[in-house]
Amino acid sequence: MHREEIEQYAFLYLCGARDRRLLSGREKMTFADFDRLIYITAFLGLIHYNLKMWNQYSVQFQNQLERLDLSCEARTAPLHLSEYEEEIWQQEQWLSEFCSSAPNQEAQEYLRKVVERAV
Repeated sequence: MHREEIEQYAFLYLCGARDRRLLSGREKMTFADFDRLIYITAFLGLIHYNLKMWNQYSVQFQNQLERLDLSCEARTAPLHLSEYEEEIWQQEQWLSEFCSSAPNQEAQEYLRKVVERAV
């Protein structure tokens, strides 16, 4: 079994039912879902699975990614503190929701500990 597959199985075991539906194609993934899942897999250090998801879904969201890239390039000033704080808050919400959506109490507790150690 390749590392990518091991990371994928681990992530699918830890994630909630909705994320499993998104990743299995049973529910349509939005750009916001993609952004969230890419962030969470990177945060958890699942780099091989993160890259697989990026390769699988980035074409679908190419227009949004190009607009985001252009927006970043056009920005002449650095992020205002409030924008940065909002982005950090959003990422913390993603992690909290991911932990709460884990399929069982044991997985939820494990994820909370991982997040607490990293933050």
